[in-house]
Amino acid sequence: MKLAIIGATGGTGRKVTELALAAGHEVIAVVRRPEALSPAAGLTIRQGDVFDRSSMILALAGSEAVISCIGPPSNFSPDAAGKKGLVNLKAGKNVMAANFSPGTVMSEGIPNILAACRHHGVQRLVMQSGINLSDGRELSLVNRWAVRLMRRMFRKAIEDKAAAEQAVMRSGLDWVIVRASVLKYAESSSNYTAGPSARIHPLQALPYAACADCLLRAAGSEPSWTRKVINVGR
Repeated sequence: MKLAIIGATGGTGRKVTELALAAGHEVIAVVRRPEALSPAAGLTIRQGDVFDRSSMILALAGSEAVISCIGPPSNFSPDAAGKKGLVNLKAGKNVMAANFSPGTVMSEGIPNILAACRHHGVQRLVMQSGINLSDGRELSLVNRWAVRLMRRMFRKAIEDKAAAEQAVMRSGLDWVIVRASVLKYAESSSNYTAGPSARIHPLQALPYAACADCLLRAAGSEPSWTRKVINVGR
């Protein structure tokens, strides 16, 4: 499969790219800064800005499925610190700050990605979102309250992602929305739960690699997930 990954330099995007290449897929990595990625066999790196529809159309040419890993920029890389604990502490602070001031990257960027998919006849679109978009009905009572609290804390980010999710749901494409729990830099693990209305723990951190594995499954090996919202976590 020729798979386009938008936001391939982020925490999840890098892992999706690695996993897709290891699985033998051809990957088009769409990033704002192509120099941030190293060349690899099977990898095509293209510059793209989700705020610019024409650049998205150019970037997605030739793709068969698209995974969007875009989100509020935290401006942090796991390479910026040497110890895993410090990495996760700094990353957590940056992600918190980004969610308080998320901008409009989701609400403006996703419609441009959808337009590019339609332009090229790409039907499969997987969008990474967050468990905070859930109303919590499928969760335990304690976790339901945790999600409601986070929805209040990160109201602006919720509004931005909600607009993006609604655009995807109305698109007519074979979409999958993956709502992940809190994420962290950690060793890869297949020990996670994923599925429609899956009962996960929203505050129990999940490795980016596990979320990436779920996104890759949604793109190609889980036809029953088509046009469904998937929770992924522990």
